Amino acid sequence: MKGKVKKVCVAGTGKLALSCAVHAKEKGFPVTLYDMGLKESELLKRQAKAEGVPCFYETPEDVFENLYKEEQPLLLISAINERIIPEKVLEKENIRAVNLHQALLPAHPGRNAEAWAIFEQDEKSGVTWHDVVKQVDGGGILAQKEISLDESITAWQLFRKQIECAYEAYTEIFDALIDGTIKPVPQKKRSKYKFHFKKDMPGNGILDMTWDGKKISAFLRAMDYGGVSVFEKPRLIYKGKSFWWKKYEIRHEEEKESCQQTGGEMLKITEDEIVIKKDTICIRLKNYEIAEEI
Repeated sequence: MKGKVKKVCVAGTGKLALSCAVHAKEKGFPVTLYDMGLKESELLKRQAKAEGVPCFYETPEDVFENLYKEEQPLLLISAINERIIPEKVLEKENIRAVNLHQALLPAHPGRNAEAWAIFEQDEKSGVTWHDVVKQVDGGGILAQKEISLDESITAWQLFRKQIECAYEAYTEIFDALIDGTIKPVPQKKRSKYKFHFKKDMPGNGILDMTWDGKKISAFLRAMDYGGVSVFEKPRLIYKGKSFWWKKYEIRHEEEKESCQQTGGEMLKITEDEIVIKKDTICIRLKNYEIAEEI
């Protein structure tokens, strides 16, 4: 990038995008926030107005055309932005684009990385700020922060922790991004990790009764975004029927009362719930419905 940054543009949505924009404004830079959500967020618009941050909702094509026409040295922050920044923008010498990825790259490139970290039973996850290049999630690493995972965390809980870590890392590297003194560290080869698209779901969205108890627990927690519709409803296919449920509980062996009603069976379906016992783990799928006959 040629020249010291004169302007900052944030492309994204939600709390992190706004926080990044406000930080740039407080540092004295002209800043523009583009809401890149699938639909305009009235909440984001109100919050941005309250902070004195110009916020616009336009088509991605119009947003990127505006950026392409920009002539001043510009720092483009992609924060919770699912739109791919086109090459013609990335190739401009006056623009440096950096992106947040919700994983420790090169781990779990692509969409919904927090869910895949849980489903794969990783011991840790985290966030990565990286330069944006032609290869999606392939740019050099600018900053990373780790988050330890336990056997109770859900995708939604991890996502919220990642937002906090991402903002902390952003404020730590902001001045160096402005000055151009921060140097990216090339990523290691990511051949171990499959790239995940929006349509991909852990386990293809189906609870597999051949999994052990910990894997079933990981599946349920990976699919759990606290009511936010990220994936289709997970299902259990059993004896020619497809079940889905509204709530679930995961209990461990020390909570002995949790599975007494199963009578030692691996899977039992009652009028109110589906109870699965695997290893030292007992799982209750509550308020279930039969989605369809297979």
